[in-house]
Amino acid sequence: MHRLDAELVGNRRNFVALLLGCPRELGRDNIRVNALAPSAVLTEGAREFFAEKAEKALDTIRLGQAIARNLNPSDLLGAVHWLVSDSSQLVTGQTIAVDGGTVMH
Repeated sequence: MHRLDAELVGNRRNFVALLLGCPRELGRDNIRVNALAPSAVLTEGAREFFAEKAEKALDTIRLGQAIARNLNPSDLLGAVHWLVSDSSQLVTGQTIAVDGGTVMH
């Protein structure tokens, strides 16, 4: 595993651990804690992360999704709008996958 990959995995695990504890504690004050888990989003940062392997990596990710297209930042807006709206008042402690069907339950 590449050093940067290991750091990314470690950071995600730390984030998930934080997400597990906060909703119960903050829910007492009606504060909701949720996360978005997107697939690779077409941004300058993603291209920098993958560097010279960007095109191949993004193609591989896209082909692994049920809806085979790479995500744009705007693809996350619907989930964000819903999470900050009153329609999701009782949604907390959830990780919402916006990933074109990479992860299916």
